[in-house]
Amino acid sequence: MNSNHPTIEQLYQKFGEQCARSENHAAGMQVVIIPKSRLLDVMRFLHDDGACAYEQLTDVVGIDYLGYPQARKRFALVYPLISVIYNRRLIVKVYLAEDDLTVPSLSGIYRGAEWPEREAAEMFGFVFTEHPDLRRLLLCDLFKGKHPLRKDYPLRGQGERDNFRIVTRKTV
Repeated sequence: MNSNHPTIEQLYQKFGEQCARSENHAAGMQVVIIPKSRLLDVMRFLHDDGACAYEQLTDVVGIDYLGYPQARKRFALVYPLISVIYNRRLIVKVYLAEDDLTVPSLSGIYRGAEWPEREAAEMFGFVFTEHPDLRRLLLCDLFKGKHPLRKDYPLRGQGERDNFRIVTRKTV
């Protein structure tokens, strides 16, 4: 481990190196990679521990690595965190295999996780266990079983727009 970020040091001390590998992000932010089996433990520690105090989850972002030559797994979930008290930012990343997109919801730790988890579920197909309300947020019912932000989704769609009545000035 060769990071000078104080939170990375605390994660290594608490969870060991197998649960907190770090990499540098292009924007200079620190990225911590954890297995999904430790997601709740790590996030609760980052939120509750006074030396970390990451009280704000800014988003839940899905990534599809289809076609990336050095991809570890097909999908990833990214959780950007902010500690206002210590003026620190941290990105927590979890890689997911295509055949198992189930992760625990963070809405019990971060109330702000509810809507971005709904969006990630709808647009990528992630399943957030223990989420209080996974209703559709963005798409209509024509998109059943389809996840338009996946890279294998066709650019022109899968027929969602074929059944709409064309409205002209004469038909109004």
